[in-house]
Amino acid sequence: MRYLIFTLIICSNLVMAQKQEKILFVGNSFTFYWNLPNQLEKMALEQNLSWDVSQTTAGGATLRDHWQGNKGLKTKEILSQGTSYGRVIFQDQSTYPVKYSDTTQRYFSKLKELLPPQTQVYLYATWIYPNFPVEGAQTENSKEIQSNLSAIANQYSEVEIIPVGSAFDLFSAEYPEINLLTDDAKHPSHNGTYLAACVFFAALSGQSSKGLDRRYEGKDANGKKIYYSIVEKKVASKCQTIADQIVFQKK
Repeated sequence: MRYLIFTLIICSNLVMAQKQEKILFVGNSFTFYWNLPNQLEKMALEQNLSWDVSQTTAGGATLRDHWQGNKGLKTKEILSQGTSYGRVIFQDQSTYPVKYSDTTQRYFSKLKELLPPQTQVYLYATWIYPNFPVEGAQTENSKEIQSNLSAIANQYSEVEIIPVGSAFDLFSAEYPEINLLTDDAKHPSHNGTYLAACVFFAALSGQSSKGLDRRYEGKDANGKKIYYSIVEKKVASKCQTIADQIVFQKK
């Protein structure tokens, strides 16, 4: 009997492992601030989705840096190892889709070619921020970023846009008193990263982000409790509503 129970446990764990979906973020600080990949993994777990979310990131990294192995990045090796990532999300340096869209397209294409054809690929559309250093950019909203990335995505049938910048625009218009950016008026605050995580969750799962927890915890290498994210209840609810509206185009 004990042997049977042990066998059933092992089989159950193997089935769970087989069903686990591996997701990879390729990006920079707009991806790793406030533990965006970890928050997304925690959100999925909360909804009984088995997602193993990893990242290959470095501050200020461009897709060209990822391709060339600058800043200590090993992205080409990671993508070429044959690891079965079901989804890969690419995020270029924030100004590149506007200022150097040809460069974004060139290195996105190179990196994408390293992936098996069945991999679902996404482009992470970020946001315009104050003093966005691009002459002529539509500084009042993030439409130009998303538009240029959409032009790239439209060349591939399997590439989708994650419209985080649009969510930032809508949220800031409706709730200007809540900061989505840190003191540098560029990087996402804890509220901004939570909003981004809600957008990613809704887009990748096809499920509403409403009702997700407002705080996520884990353990460090020494087994001590750490918090990946804490936002206030009212802010969390607003983020969830905006994320769903953007992803599912609810009016």
